[in-house]
Amino acid sequence: MAVALPEKGRQVRVDGALVTVRDAEHAGDGTIELFVVDAAGAPQRILLTTAQLVAGLVPVNDRGGDPDRALTGLWGRWMQHAVPRIRSAVLATRPLKPFAHQDEAVHGHMLTQPRLRFLLGDEPGTGKTIMAGMYLTEGRRVGLVQGRAVIIVPAHLVTKWERDLQRLFGVTAKRITAAIAADPADLDPRYDTWLVSLDLFTHNGEVRRKVAGSHSSWSLAIFDEAHRLTPTSQFLAAARQVGDCSHHLLLMTATPHRGKEHYFRGLMNLLDPTLYPWDPRKTDYETALVPSKLSFLRRMKEDLVGHDGSKLFKQRFSETISVDLNPYESAVYDAVMDYVETFYVDSATLARSIYGKRAASSLSAVAATLRRRQASLMGAAHERTQPVPPEGLITVHGLGAAADDDEAWARAETALVAARTKDKPRELSEVATLLETVTRAEAAQAPAKWSHLMQLMERHGLRQGEGQLLVFSEFSDTARWLQARFEEAGFSSRVLEGSVDHTTRDALQEDFLAGEFQVLVSTDAGGEGIDLQSAYVMVDWDLPWSMVRLEQRMGRLHRIGQENPVYVYHLVAPHTREGRVQQVMLTNLENAGKSLEGKVYDLLDATADRAGFDWGKAMLDAQAGREVVVPDTQTLIASAQALVAEERSLATPANVSEALERFAADRLEAINPIIVEAMVEQIARTERWRVGPGPAKGIREVAAALAPLPTALGGMWHAYVAAAGDSVRQAINDGATGLDDVIVLGPTEEPFQELVAHALALGEADLVRGSTLVDSGSLTSYVLTLFDADIQVHDGRTRIIRKAPLLIRCSLGQAIPVAWDSLMKLRAPASEDPAAGGTESLPPAVRHDAHEAARETLRSQVAVLVDERRAWIAAARSQLDATQYRFEESIADRPLDERRSLLEQFAVAKSSRAAVLEDIAGVTASSVRLVGWVSVTGGARVETLGYDPDAEQVAITTVVTELERLGYDVDDRQSSGLGYDLYARHRVTREQRLIEVKGQSGPLRAVWLEQNEWAQAQQRTDAYWLYVVINCAATPFVILRQQDPAAALSGHRRVERFQIPLSELNRLIGDQ
Repeated sequence: MAVALPEKGRQVRVDGALVTVRDAEHAGDGTIELFVVDAAGAPQRILLTTAQLVAGLVPVNDRGGDPDRALTGLWGRWMQHAVPRIRSAVLATRPLKPFAHQDEAVHGHMLTQPRLRFLLGDEPGTGKTIMAGMYLTEGRRVGLVQGRAVIIVPAHLVTKWERDLQRLFGVTAKRITAAIAADPADLDPRYDTWLVSLDLFTHNGEVRRKVAGSHSSWSLAIFDEAHRLTPTSQFLAAARQVGDCSHHLLLMTATPHRGKEHYFRGLMNLLDPTLYPWDPRKTDYETALVPSKLSFLRRMKEDLVGHDGSKLFKQRFSETISVDLNPYESAVYDAVMDYVETFYVDSATLARSIYGKRAASSLSAVAATLRRRQASLMGAAHERTQPVPPEGLITVHGLGAAADDDEAWARAETALVAARTKDKPRELSEVATLLETVTRAEAAQAPAKWSHLMQLMERHGLRQGEGQLLVFSEFSDTARWLQARFEEAGFSSRVLEGSVDHTTRDALQEDFLAGEFQVLVSTDAGGEGIDLQSAYVMVDWDLPWSMVRLEQRMGRLHRIGQENPVYVYHLVAPHTREGRVQQVMLTNLENAGKSLEGKVYDLLDATADRAGFDWGKAMLDAQAGREVVVPDTQTLIASAQALVAEERSLATPANVSEALERFAADRLEAINPIIVEAMVEQIARTERWRVGPGPAKGIREVAAALAPLPTALGGMWHAYVAAAGDSVRQAINDGATGLDDVIVLGPTEEPFQELVAHALALGEADLVRGSTLVDSGSLTSYVLTLFDADIQVHDGRTRIIRKAPLLIRCSLGQAIPVAWDSLMKLRAPASEDPAAGGTESLPPAVRHDAHEAARETLRSQVAVLVDERRAWIAAARSQLDATQYRFEESIADRPLDERRSLLEQFAVAKSSRAAVLEDIAGVTASSVRLVGWVSVTGGARVETLGYDPDAEQVAITTVVTELERLGYDVDDRQSSGLGYDLYARHRVTREQRLIEVKGQSGPLRAVWLEQNEWAQAQQRTDAYWLYVVINCAATPFVILRQQDPAAALSGHRRVERFQIPLSELNRLIGDQ
């Protein structure tokens, strides 16, 4: 059978997917060769038999498409258009509301850059992890982060990152372990986000090759705690390897500078060697580097405000409490230190640090270590070895980098208790005597620190059943002993230590924040990265030998969300060898803090270091009996002032007002749960699914009858879905169970994207053919045409294609773009609707006009993108020029030949960067392609409109006049189909109003809100206003100005045509 070849532009369904013909030829033997492009625009060559071609040809232009399927396809195109263009969509359905400074960092500084090389250096506790998660997920949504991401963090933060990404952003991150790295296969392609420990990545060759080998490529690399990437460590060189194979690079640290210009310049050079040249051999600089805002951002705590404009961070107060040990405790401490000096001569420094710290902490802790030593001495001799401290724990200069690692201290204790002994009988006898002394001390008198702790609790009104307390100890033995004492005293208490798994840890944190128990006793490893703002009093039962750890402890309470001033108390026993040094130093720091309004508490380590004081070395020296000189208060004040000044010079004031305006704008454009639920219901009508209430509010059950649900909804016969993640969280908090399989359909969730693809596939053939729909809010009929186009941009490395569907309305010889929100007014025809009018095909004149309107709309979108990119490029060029001036100054003292060579190298690098900027500047678009159309019948009747068409313009004019008199700028949006008539913004307060106007010629009568109007009222809440104007035929009068009508009325929370009867209108008028 001879079959005519399909013409160019004809669509054919092949293997379930729709493709567009570009050319066709007879290949012989009844085979037809098609050259096509798929839905993504990719070219393909396909061979079909005649029968396959006939079966796959999509009827064109006969208006015979199924209405529900066509409308579902339009909804899919709406979501395809809207999701990448919403400024902030990730958190629309997630249980997280970002603060202004977080939004400013991500949307104002980071997402605007086609290629990000950035150091986020906000002060501690400001939510940098949240900002990184926002950038990752929003970047993926808009196409900036197109491939895999790797996040490299200190080992103790891997679990926290894993947990936060899943909980806050729905991102599943896979850990790179030594076992995974040893596998020669590539990383599992099912995961696009990977986590790895900084230590493992740096020191394990297989892990390093897997992450940064010659074949590695990452779209985004993130380093947390980036201040660890110092020139004196191996971390910086390892990080440089990752930076070289990553398109986007984000470094995060609360301490980017700390008074060490050399280190800071090394970090900035890691980001961009061209902009920030750096000589590792040079350590002294006459001037401080001031990085570009394109590369660096730091905001100070005192500048940050919450959603209500109040300060985010409360005041902090610190006090060192001197504790006189009771005679029994003093005797134990002295006896333990004498034992160390007698039996650990060859490893005295390590032994003093282990036994001495534990003896200073509690009788329970030192007894536990003595019992472990006793067990070792009583064991086999061959199991004892010469104690070797873990690498990097204790060096000739003091404490090393491993001093911040609890595991290193644990290994050191294990080494000591398993050490060889020179006189086993004598040492066993001494240990037994010591244990007896401890037992007598425990029974003789209450611990001195405990008495002071009880006094502090009384000072703050912390009694049985009232208030909460956080207590830190270095040792699990002490922590468990303290928990038992609190329980005996009538305080509910729990322990958080490093061995607690993350599930238990999460539950414990949530219970504490919910007030389920009063006292949390935590070790440093247990408390790392956990937020406990429900308490405002913290006690350091003992002190770590790291001031960074002290800062981190304070950060558990002094964080966003803390509603009270924070009080921190350090219990110090001057009788111990290091106690007097601790007491003097902390007291001097506290005095300095009072002079600097608490700023010193985030700079303890840096302040001490700048004053020439090494806290860890001082502890070792004090235990060894060596003299320790502690800097006085004035010296510390001077050090801290210089540090604060340097921090200030790097800081960028948070532009809170702009961020708050962005939040207001987001509310007007968000795809929120109302729209998501409406899309699900539209697909359900097409697929004949049943949608009903689920097990909790905000959760719905979707059940299929004819075939299993698509994979987006689990692929089974029924599923629970939620349009917002907070609905699931609230249900769980209310006690609901069995919700593990609820599918969250947020705009950036993978199931939502799959559901959009399903909607597109359902409707594409019916849209090509043409169909008929009804607009229940229109008196007149019109044609909607759907066009597809692609916009191509460049991110500095690769080209990115963005879909650009276009919706054009044609009527009365005009073709204009309309808002996608107008789809909410459309439905499939019903038996009572008037018969569809017009022609059975799309007239050529209408097609031509629509095509021209689509081309112009696409050109406008391209122009906006070009303007945005050129603004960024202008700033980037300016930074390049400024860098060149700084570079020339920095090498001015070099020999002429060397200077000339360096300038030539810089010129080459600058030229290369300029070429990349030219690539980024280019924005191109494809031709527009007609991919569907529908004939829309006006389904409204004058008597059921709820307003008088002839009175509408009078009413609009009346409302505009009133608003302008009240100080609003007003934009008329009647023709856009948005679901409201006017957009008003106050010139002073910046308040926004979306206003729907209903005009009536005579007295007041019932009002109807069309589907899109009622949907907008539900979505935009208090930004949406309903104005009703009566007597428009004579003397117009605004009788109702109702803010948030959806809240004031008891309608269903769904997209439907909604009537406000006269009685309800009179009630609203009375209320106002």
